[in-house]
Amino acid sequence: MNTYKYLITFLAALTSTMVIAQGPWSQGKGHGYAQLLYNTVPSYTSLFGGENGSRQSERVLSETDIALYAEVGISDKLTLGTTVPIISVTSGDRNPRLSEVPLLPADNLTSLGNVSLLGKYTLLNKSWNVAVITQVDLPTSSRTLESGLSTGVDAFTFQPKISAGKSTLNGFFYGFFGYGIRNNSHHDFLNFGVEAGLKAGEKVSLIININRLHNLDNGDPLVDSPENIITGFYTSFQEYTGYLLKLFVEDIYKGIGGFASLGGGGNADSVAASPALSLGVFYKW
Repeated sequence: MNTYKYLITFLAALTSTMVIAQGPWSQGKGHGYAQLLYNTVPSYTSLFGGENGSRQSERVLSETDIALYAEVGISDKLTLGTTVPIISVTSGDRNPRLSEVPLLPADNLTSLGNVSLLGKYTLLNKSWNVAVITQVDLPTSSRTLESGLSTGVDAFTFQPKISAGKSTLNGFFYGFFGYGIRNNSHHDFLNFGVEAGLKAGEKVSLIININRLHNLDNGDPLVDSPENIITGFYTSFQEYTGYLLKLFVEDIYKGIGGFASLGGGGNADSVAASPALSLGVFYKW
């Protein structure tokens, strides 16, 4: 069986950012967290989806993302945050596995992705933490119709969530559930998952995140252009189950830390069949 069916890029930049955003813990008044993340899928020609579970792209595709995430405690219960991604997508050389002449031209596009705004309010802060989260994704992305390139979903997304978890001296775990509502004839979706972290040293943690984006298929089936469906970049029907393994190092120097993560998964559609590597630095205050 094709091993690409088990190794996919599942928007690791988004998932790595949401490792912080989806947790039920507030920053506390005057405290905050800022993160700069670099995510890359250097090149791939196989996409998850299609009649046999995967399909070949016309050209060699690649994607590189740089995302800035920051959140700050407005009060002991309320935290506000934002994500600003810069995304670069490329449709390059002809796919050597295919004999057909590509329908779409080679091209590249670098632009804003979907800027996100987030509010988190703590309902319970005892042995267990419970929080409600409201996330809004803005239609700030760009697209090139002729070549099928896109840096995000062409829709306004409103996503309420609930998150519950528990932390100990040796680690933490939590689960979350959200419902995403999109305008512009796009499909709604469910987003849910779990995450757990374990201390591997005084400043080092190992984190695993399992995250499902499930398309509800209730929008206009013709909302995506034929060109965008061919490349697979940020289509309205994109879905995945992702697994993120992350090495997290805190307080390397005066609140500055770093992390590295690797993503994989399955049960997906319109997602690159190639693993993604993410590297990042952060600052806590």
